[in-house]
Amino acid sequence: MTEKKNPDYSASAVNLCNPADIGRKLMELQDTQAKARTLDATLQAMPEYQELKEQEKLAADIIAQVKGMVEVQGSYQDIESGFYAVKYQRISKSYLVEPFKVGFPKYATAVIEETVNAKALEGLVKGGLIPGDELKAKGVLVETPSYAFYIR
Repeated sequence: MTEKKNPDYSASAVNLCNPADIGRKLMELQDTQAKARTLDATLQAMPEYQELKEQEKLAADIIAQVKGMVEVQGSYQDIESGFYAVKYQRISKSYLVEPFKVGFPKYATAVIEETVNAKALEGLVKGGLIPGDELKAKGVLVETPSYAFYIR
């Protein structure tokens, strides 16, 4: 069986610059999480189970610290070791009806119902009938970024 490759977030990470402080903090996180897994497997029925809960809380605290560090210093990834502290952007697209009617009246009846039919519009763009960059320029396409963290 082939080993799964670690993902590469180079294309979507925000401010990917691999700060050394974050790499060290991710190593600390890996050690803490490994200790927590070992404790969980062996101590569930024992009084030492409380230590497991403490390690889990410590790991959660480290994750919060890493998120704060990424906000200040930038994203981190080490594909070879599988260490990631990546803030990445997600874009949500929405199409506005009135600017589309003004900008592309010829296709308005084909793609506008109560909202812009995104699949039909994307088909027009893919088919080369409408230049995709004009959608933003004419106010038809609105992209809304949101952010998420991937820490491992």
